[in-house]
Amino acid sequence: MTDILVEPDDTATRLRDYVREHPSVRKDEYDYDDVDPVQGACYLLAEAYFHATGDRETYDVHRLDWGDVDPAYEGAHWFLRDGDTVIDLSLPAPDAGADVPWDQARHRAFITGYTPSNRTKRALEALGIAF
Repeated sequence: MTDILVEPDDTATRLRDYVREHPSVRKDEYDYDDVDPVQGACYLLAEAYFHATGDRETYDVHRLDWGDVDPAYEGAHWFLRDGDTVIDLSLPAPDAGADVPWDQARHRAFITGYTPSNRTKRALEALGIAF
């Protein structure tokens, strides 16, 4: 079984709280009224945590394309790995990832490479987190 961390430290807690307090940081297609806002912010949370607490030596960036899991699905899911441990700040709790096919994800860089996106920069700056 894969170890799943959703709030491994204070930085993760601060980032998750930021998304909950500012749900508009999510893209419009993930603006759901009836779910925890972190669930629509996988890219932002993975990228922000990556830049706030580590780098390419610490974490592997992964993207799971849902269409690879089932052709009827759309979208993608971003998360980090540290060895066999999944770090996914966008899950409400670790057990929410029990059925995610983590091993079908591909190792890759973020959309902006290893430079923080503007959205991530704004979140980190708002929290006073150096990157």
